[in-house]
Amino acid sequence: WNIPAGADKEAIPGAVTAATLATGQGVYTANCAKCHGPAGLGDGSDSDPRNPAADLTDPFRGDLNPDGVVFYRVWNGKPPAMPTFSTQITREQAWAVVAYVKTLRKAA
Repeated sequence: WNIPAGADKEAIPGAVTAATLATGQGVYTANCAKCHGPAGLGDGSDSDPRNPAADLTDPFRGDLNPDGVVFYRVWNGKPPAMPTFSTQITREQAWAVVAYVKTLRKAA
């Protein structure tokens, strides 16, 4: 992963609103659900069963992947398994995906 130093200290800029979550859900549905699945379980139709997409509902991932790390995972991807989205969505949309994905996590 191409995660810059200090990314783990970055947080979602601004307040997370219903509009932010709606944007995040729309971008997630259009770009992420095909691998991560509609509910974030890693069971999307394009997920490789031998190397499935991450289960985004796993609360353990929250500690390992704070906001800034999730942002750079979305932004930079890890081709070929995870595409780079920096050329397809805006930074604001990527941060909205971060906010939305956090709503998928189960409570620890």
